[in-house]
Parts: sequence; structure tokens; C-alpha cells
Amino acid sequence: MKNVLIVDDNVGFLFWLGEVLAGANYQPWPACSAADAGKMLRSKRLAQLDLLVVNPSLRGASAFIARLRRTRPTLKVLAVDPLNEKQVRGVNAWHARPNRADVSARQEWLREVGRIFSTQKRAA
Repeated sequence: MKNVLIVDDNVGFLFWLGEVLAGANYQPWPACSAADAGKMLRSKRLAQLDLLVVNPSLRGASAFIARLRRTRPTLKVLAVDPLNEKQVRGVNAWHARPNRADVSARQEWLREVGRIFSTQKRAA
């Protein structure tokens, strides 16, 4: 089972995506901030991390991604980019937060996660 750390301050989205991923045999790990995610990783509750889904507009998100990239260079990173704001180094892919919570939105996210795991290329 692949471990997915989801970092977003939108609690509804955080738990919606966690439920979507859990239903597809991924292990979701929700965190409401980069600081909370860092604590989770330091506490060793999450030793193996396969994918980071992160809202890059969160305070400390860019630094968090950079730290993870140094220690886990093969980690896949999917950024939640609802406003298509700025590019952040170290991101493999961008996917907009869904504006609906229906079956097609679930399938879209699962396709994107599957695509990231099937891609060997790492973002610069």
C-alpha cells in the first residue's frame, strides 16, 4: 500500500481526498499545515512516504517540499493549485481542487495519482 501525505488547510478537501485515496487502496495521512506534516514525519509514524499532495500556497510549503526533496529525492509531489498561482520547485504535477465532490471528480484525482506513480520523471 502506498502512503500519501496530504497537506492542505481546507479540511473538507483534506478528508474528501483521504477518503478517495483510501477507497483505492492508498494510505492517506492528512495534515492541515506544513508544520503538522513535518511533525508527523519526525515522529516516525510515517516512515515510508510515496506521494506528497500539497497546497503550495500554505505557509512553509515551498521549504517543506525542498526539505523532503533533499532527503527523499524520488518522492512524487502533486500540488493542489486551485488558482494556478506560482510554480514551485520540486513538483511533479499540478491538479486543481475539484469544485464538486461527485464520482467524476474522484475518478479524475485517482487517474492523476495513478499517472504520477507510473511516471519516472522527476521535476527539477
